[in-house]
Amino acid sequence: MKKLFLILLMVAGLGATAQEPIEVKVEERPSSQGVVTAFEVVVPQATSKDAIELWKKTIMPGGLFKKNPKMEKVKDEWIVRDIVISDITSLPLNVMTQVSSFPGNIYVRVFFQSEGGFLGSPGSSEATTEAATRYVRDYAVELYKQAVEKELKAEEAELRKAENDLNAMQRKNKSFNRKVNDAQKEQGALKEEVNQQEKMLENKEYINLEVSGNDKRTPQEEMEKELKDTEKDLKKAQKSQSKFERKISKNERSQRNKEDEIAKQKIKVEEVKTKLKNIR
Repeated sequence: MKKLFLILLMVAGLGATAQEPIEVKVEERPSSQGVVTAFEVVVPQATSKDAIELWKKTIMPGGLFKKNPKMEKVKDEWIVRDIVISDITSLPLNVMTQVSSFPGNIYVRVFFQSEGGFLGSPGSSEATTEAATRYVRDYAVELYKQAVEKELKAEEAELRKAENDLNAMQRKNKSFNRKVNDAQKEQGALKEEVNQQEKMLENKEYINLEVSGNDKRTPQEEMEKELKDTEKDLKKAQKSQSKFERKISKNERSQRNKEDEIAKQKIKVEEVKTKLKNIR
């Protein structure tokens, strides 16, 4: 119950977790066309490969009867020529994109070149610059969401694995408990047999015991041998019980550790869900 309360308490505080803001900056950056105006954004957790794949889908959504320009890579830039992005402008654009990877995030720089120069440069349309900024930001937000969705899937998979491990431990413990019960029942029967055999020896009730013709033991010796065999079987049953009780104890410790791991993993999953929810 304490664990559940702790989890609920920690999850309740997740809503206040601050997200890294997705901010597009309009800056002068080096490109294949010299130092020109770029729309630059930092996207946490994303990979260069995912960035380019999503960028292709964003600026070239395609369609059954629609023929789009091709995206080609020239050195460190991905270039699309003469493409119309209606969300930005009705004029055709040359779009050059650079993606740089750093630990924990990537930098995406987009250069939009029209007949009149680069969007965002001094003298260009303010409305077009704002439209391009929104366009790049919407793309970056979607890219960040994709990265966090991947993270969420990985954390949920880790949680499922831990829960499956716990279920396997619980099933194994049930098997151990059955074996302990079987050993206890066997001990009860063997103890009763030992008592009867001891009474037989004590009261000399072994007199009429049949002995094989090839056996040189007397009836008393035969009875004593049977008693020793039964006592030996009893010890085996006791050892079996002790062995499975030790396994149960070890398994229960492992279960407690796994339950702690699951509790922590549930918090991680909730944290990532909150982070995903807060990406805007």
